[in-house]
Amino acid sequence: MTALSVADVTKALMAKGMEPANSHHVMFTKSIDGVVTLITRVSHGGKEIGDRLISDMAAQCALRRGEFVRLVECSLSESDWDDLLRERCTDGRNPFLPYR
Repeated sequence: MTALSVADVTKALMAKGMEPANSHHVMFTKSIDGVVTLITRVSHGGKEIGDRLISDMAAQCALRRGEFVRLVECSLSESDWDDLLRERCTDGRNPFLPYR
């Protein structure tokens, strides 16, 4: 089981270009080329993010789980992430999320 600290995730998302917006959770958004907008969030009161939420947040960020962990650990740079987004989200949609 892997756990990431909320502080580390928050710091990494902000360092990689996500914009925070406070509500009952801390929401993060990121836009690429004005087409792709990613949204994820962390809880105000949480201390750690467990496996299930790591996987959910990874999908919301158009990343595989291991890539998201690398993003938080800073071995995946913002420019590398942006390149992955441009490659994966060619139609402006996040392919990791279901659409209705």
